[in-house]
Amino acid sequence: MDSKITALEQVFNCIREEQNFVLQGGAGSGKTESLKRVIEHISKNYPGKKIACITHTNLAVDEIKSRVDDDYTICTIHSFLNDLIKDYKKNLHEVIGEIFKLKKVDNGEHKDYKKCYEKYASTLHSVLKETVPKVVGKREYDKEPDRFYNELNANIEKLNSEIEVLIKEIDFNEVRYNETRFDSFRDLSFGHDSLLVMASLLFDNYSLLTKILQDKYDFIFVDEYQDTNKAIVDIFLNKIPSDSKTIIGLFGDSMQGIYDDGIGDVEEYIANGLLKKVEKEDNYRCSEQVIEFINQLRDDGLKQEVAFKTKNGEVETKIDRQGAVKLYYSIYDGSRTASGNPQNKEEYLQHLNSVIKHVDDNNYGYKKLMLTNKSIASEVGFENLYNVFNDRYVDVKEEIEKDLTRLQLLDLAELSKAYSTKDYNFIITELKKAGFLITTIEDKKKISSILDKIVASEHGAIELLELAFENRLLKKSDSYSSYIDRKDSFLTDIKDDEFYPTFKTYYEGGQNTFTKMAKEVDGLNEEVFKEFQRLYKKERFYNDLFSSKIKFKEILNYFSYLNEETNYITMHKTKGSGIENVMVVLDEYFWYQKYKFKTIFDESEIDTTKRLYNQKLFYVACSRAIDNLICIRLIAPDEKDDLLGYFSNYEEIKI
Repeated sequence: MDSKITALEQVFNCIREEQNFVLQGGAGSGKTESLKRVIEHISKNYPGKKIACITHTNLAVDEIKSRVDDDYTICTIHSFLNDLIKDYKKNLHEVIGEIFKLKKVDNGEHKDYKKCYEKYASTLHSVLKETVPKVVGKREYDKEPDRFYNELNANIEKLNSEIEVLIKEIDFNEVRYNETRFDSFRDLSFGHDSLLVMASLLFDNYSLLTKILQDKYDFIFVDEYQDTNKAIVDIFLNKIPSDSKTIIGLFGDSMQGIYDDGIGDVEEYIANGLLKKVEKEDNYRCSEQVIEFINQLRDDGLKQEVAFKTKNGEVETKIDRQGAVKLYYSIYDGSRTASGNPQNKEEYLQHLNSVIKHVDDNNYGYKKLMLTNKSIASEVGFENLYNVFNDRYVDVKEEIEKDLTRLQLLDLAELSKAYSTKDYNFIITELKKAGFLITTIEDKKKISSILDKIVASEHGAIELLELAFENRLLKKSDSYSSYIDRKDSFLTDIKDDEFYPTFKTYYEGGQNTFTKMAKEVDGLNEEVFKEFQRLYKKERFYNDLFSSKIKFKEILNYFSYLNEETNYITMHKTKGSGIENVMVVLDEYFWYQKYKFKTIFDESEIDTTKRLYNQKLFYVACSRAIDNLICIRLIAPDEKDDLLGYFSNYEEIKI
């Protein structure tokens, strides 16, 4: 290995030859340190060159800034793009309609039509404050699907035209990036996600912007490239001419590309000659045993090796990097389908939790990484919140985060957390966005008093959210207003439905299956039953979510869980720093639509996309282990041979 040209030397060669490159390195490979060394190399050998270093979080920005001089642009992708486009107000004004206009829809099933119709209704109300009748049911839709789609497309075309007219009437100077998660037609401002779209649109429509970018920077480096939106990567690699003096350098790992909105990998650009791939095989984090295990999970042929750190002037030895990897498995031959009856699910979960407890009792000090589930919710303290979503949705974790974001409850939790940790700069910045400027001692006292009440309160989450809105701690977003409007409209509609009260009475009276209710209601068919069951669950969901049943304390606990401040860490978004001892519970918790961990070990699996997604998620979780890694899985008898082939150390737990 010593005789090989190192990854850094290969990168330095790319810089000398003015060639774009991607430094591909697994978990713990020292990619950020390599980025620092590359910047130092340029500073020494190419003085006066202008460098931009882009990453995804403010935390990452601070980390990189702490390692290099202040002479360079080091910022988040959002800050970089906004700084680049913010002064081109007229151009932004010309394209901003694209983030508010709706796409026409193709004929399809009722569920697709319903989704498009609801989006149309939401946009119509947000833009024009107009309402439409509730969406037609499946039976009526199936009689004339073409007619309904044609009518919807005509309405979308009309609405899009009105959006264009309204935007033209607004002064172009009003267009801005609002630094929140949400777009606002009312303010003609755009949020984080749409900033990426706006930047892409400007580069597509105005070639001069490419020239400006070239003139501004000699080097553009992107940290964690796999999480970067494809449209932005495309700007750097396809919009900037290949003979440009600007060199693009990507740092990251395709095996850690687990976010839906990230590019994942850049093999397409490597194959087209737009990037030179440089592999970094070092692993400074994990024990030898963990490295050997996670190498099996990679799909790109990169094999990591133990790389020794220097601590207090002394270089590590192989003895310092020893650990263990062990699988605990248990055979479960019962039913475990997502649509199974509650008793079967409960039996399965009891078996799984018994295995986890057995392993946990005999292995002290492990952080547990698993998919969000009821047991975690209970342990961490957001059980009511979890149950409310679990009663309605299959993909609970995703829906909780989505709805709490739309309702701005996560914004309030973040503000409350900042207050608890005395991060006053963050609070001042957020209050300014909401229109609250702290100029006097009385202003400070008022804010402190409100936040004291919120943080210590046992009141409901929605009640405290309203308090935050009333006192301008938060500004209501269009997304929040649309959510409330949809909820209110739905609750009004079902009150006016003739059959719904009858259905609800029977359902709550114990006739909660089609077979039972059909005996009481003449002419009831299963499709109608399912539709009204869905309406019943939706009504109960809204009533519970907006009641005092959900305390704000649960929102805070959920926020802490998302930010890895508990002994349980979600596997959904589990990337981060190393953890001494890691326990990965490899179970889907009935989320089979998205997760199927069995595919990782089954060589005959034909759905390679699903297999790779699960494989990446498992890789990211396991690669966080510094010393010891434990994996837990319940399996059917026919899975045993495939699973055990990946582990040299395993133990069966018999319950």
